[in-house]
Amino acid sequence: SGTSWGQGAISTAKWGGVKLSEVLKLAGLDDPIHAQETGGMEHIRFYSIDGMKASICIEKGLSPYGDCIVAYEMNGEPLPRDHGFPLRVIVPGYAAVRNVKWLSKIELSGTEADGAWQRGLNYKTLPPSVTDAKTVNLAEMPSMTEVSLFSGITQTEIVSSSSSPSNDDDDANATTTTAIDAKPGDVVRVKASGWAWAGGGRNVVRVDLTGDNGASWTTATLTEGKDQRFGRAWAWVFWECDDIAATVQPDGKVRLASKAVDMAFNVQPESSDHTWNVRGLGNNSWYRTEVTPPQTT
Repeated sequence: SGTSWGQGAISTAKWGGVKLSEVLKLAGLDDPIHAQETGGMEHIRFYSIDGMKASICIEKGLSPYGDCIVAYEMNGEPLPRDHGFPLRVIVPGYAAVRNVKWLSKIELSGTEADGAWQRGLNYKTLPPSVTDAKTVNLAEMPSMTEVSLFSGITQTEIVSSSSSPSNDDDDANATTTTAIDAKPGDVVRVKASGWAWAGGGRNVVRVDLTGDNGASWTTATLTEGKDQRFGRAWAWVFWECDDIAATVQPDGKVRLASKAVDMAFNVQPESSDHTWNVRGLGNNSWYRTEVTPPQTT
């Protein structure tokens, strides 16, 4: 959304509710194709108790494979207040802003929802040539729906250094230490784990890690979440990587980066320079973190 979230604006939950398509059928929408062709109904609008409005295309909302629901449960419990009690919309694979909380009304329309969250600047990804949003015709620009591809590093452990003495060459764990003698220029071995996720239901097929700014890469092992249904991978996937070669930088720190690859072979770009826009939306460049090797005393 252009806010400095770090990796804190994503999670996975188990949602319970009723299919959005079934709700609309109960309201009289028996033939969505007829509604489109004769009534011009192209969008499903959602209204919140707090005045927020957003919409999605009718194809996503009514697709049997889109898995849109009106949710009343989260992780087997009634929706918490902060997550939309008593009802909210879940639109898997789309930007969170389309998952309207505190739902009060649903309607079909020939146009998108009104308001800043759909038609305003809030979720319009402007081209990099635009540096002043006041000059833009927002009506000509689509709002964010599906989002891109992301990864994050949540845990790291430096397990050995090229300058650390080995206690036993025959011991497979001899290089694992709680403190490391690592100097700038040394290569250390790092264990790391984290998550990855792609919008639109695209399965994550690979996560790569680097400790030398992309000069070399180590491929992680995908774990929980790797076997989601093809094209309906709505949840994140976890990964682990046990042997990343990382160079200690002049300031004594080690810097790691992760990049994910999805089933369409989209890859996270190296830098936010490749995704730059004046609002900062959709920045999915390599996730980077730094670690200070623990020193022996």
